[in-house]
Amino acid sequence: MRNEIIIIGPCMVGKTTVSQKLSEKLNKKHINMDSMRETIYEEIGYSRELRKKLFKENGMWHEKGAYPYLQPFAFYAVKKILSTFSDCIFDFGAYLGHYEDETMFSEIKELFSNFRNVILYLPSADKQESIEMLTKIYTQYDENGNLMFHDPTGIRDSISDIGYYFNCGLANHTVYRYEKSAEEVADEIITIIK
Repeated sequence: MRNEIIIIGPCMVGKTTVSQKLSEKLNKKHINMDSMRETIYEEIGYSRELRKKLFKENGMWHEKGAYPYLQPFAFYAVKKILSTFSDCIFDFGAYLGHYEDETMFSEIKELFSNFRNVILYLPSADKQESIEMLTKIYTQYDENGNLMFHDPTGIRDSISDIGYYFNCGLANHTVYRYEKSAEEVADEIITIIK
């Protein structure tokens, strides 16, 4: 069994921040998979322009949207990154851990079964509360109550992610962000893996 830590979970939950804290505390390299995925996608013919076009025409989750297009590339990237790096903290982008194609999901699940520390990071143990917490992240106001940022696509994606991650079975441990700092979550993960 491999001992690297893999952090998975929905968009905007704070996977990168917690992974960086773990990297510091355990003195291990932090592998941010989002930062390298598109370069790896290009090895097998990925087109950023086509992804943008599909997203614009059909959104993310539609069967002809960006997400189905991205899946084979994400699948390839995950396998490559996990086989290339070791003795590190893997910080998965949300879409890199999310598979609706049964064949891909089965293979990813088999790959993950070789790791003893796959950590699912969720906002809360309660699904509805998780959705509400992520909705607040995607809708932000300034101190005067003026809307500064609102991303309905991000909210829809988060709802889809939350539903998926609550039921996916990829992780062997789950931790929750609710009322904890990234430092506290990192310490909790260290306790779990020991």
